Amino acid sequence: MVNAKFYGRKSDDSFLHIGVIVEGNRIVGVCNESEIPESIQRVDMQGYNVAPGFIDLLTNGAGGGSFGVTAEFADLKCMGETMMQEGTTGFLAAAPSNTLPMYLKMQGALQNHSSELPANFIGMHLEGPFFSMEYRGAHREDCVRDCSDDELDALFGHPNHYVSMMSVSPERITNKQVEYLEAKGIRVSFAHSAAGYEETLSFLEKPRHSVTHLYNGMPPMHHRRPGHIPAIFHAKPMTGIIVDGVHVAYEMVRMAYEIMPDSLYLFTDRFTECTAMNVTYDANLDCFNRAVNDGKKVLCGSALSMMKAVRNCVEHVGISLKKAVQMASYYPAKVLGIDKNVGLLEPGYMANLVVFDNNWQVQHVMMNGTWTYER
Repeated sequence: MVNAKFYGRKSDDSFLHIGVIVEGNRIVGVCNESEIPESIQRVDMQGYNVAPGFIDLLTNGAGGGSFGVTAEFADLKCMGETMMQEGTTGFLAAAPSNTLPMYLKMQGALQNHSSELPANFIGMHLEGPFFSMEYRGAHREDCVRDCSDDELDALFGHPNHYVSMMSVSPERITNKQVEYLEAKGIRVSFAHSAAGYEETLSFLEKPRHSVTHLYNGMPPMHHRRPGHIPAIFHAKPMTGIIVDGVHVAYEMVRMAYEIMPDSLYLFTDRFTECTAMNVTYDANLDCFNRAVNDGKKVLCGSALSMMKAVRNCVEHVGISLKKAVQMASYYPAKVLGIDKNVGLLEPGYMANLVVFDNNWQVQHVMMNGTWTYER
């Protein structure tokens, strides 16, 4: 690939006169255009921007499908196809707090269709159910609960449990149970908690622990009760943030970025119209709400794509495109511990790429060295 601005390298911002060489499913070289052997076919990228494929660690639904609510495999395929066209080459399908039988139904659907999984599906993110009742947000009241050993055994006793990440409240789960999850290869993340400052800090200072969504599902800062946010700013773990201007004001994104620029990552927390959970689109705010008791509506998801999140970072927060791309690809890969394989435009990395123009329109997507979408 030549004639493009390449983002997602370890060093410089972008390169105008270099080429990226792909062989099979991997990037095998990055060099000056003049150094590309004549035997290698050149693909003119027409001056577009080329970046590592985006990685979304929490998406509730896309394109009309919401697998984490319905457990219908067709919904997962719909999500995968929609996000691939948007440049997301890796995603975790989120499952909001639910019953154990429903989680097992999801696992069963994945196990029964293991040979048909979307190429960009990298696992499930169980967002709950071990959450604080007070800060559960849009999560179902009848589903949030304390963690039990029996439930963990039921969920993760099978070697193919497909769960890559789990959001928990530290006061709802024991240290031993957290260690059990980590032994199963699950990244444990802090969310929807009523824990105090010290308990939060203790949880976040453990290796590999992250924060699911900064500001959301947690109490605001108070000068006598510092709570979660100062603990996060102190520990600086890998921390997700929803940059849609609705879940979090852009000014608050900017403040967080100035404090922890190397550990803030993007994800969408997107939803789709979903009758099974009373989720509807709010055209005024460009987000999704869930109807709860007495006809009230609670914010439950964004209308973001990862491309829109990157754009918002650049246009509304003042973050450079280089950094916004890192926040959408390399940093999420670090959360999952797959950053030696995906998330950068470097030799040896998987050839998962998104190509977009200066109007933020995705033009091409490459997955495992194959063009999977062309506008």
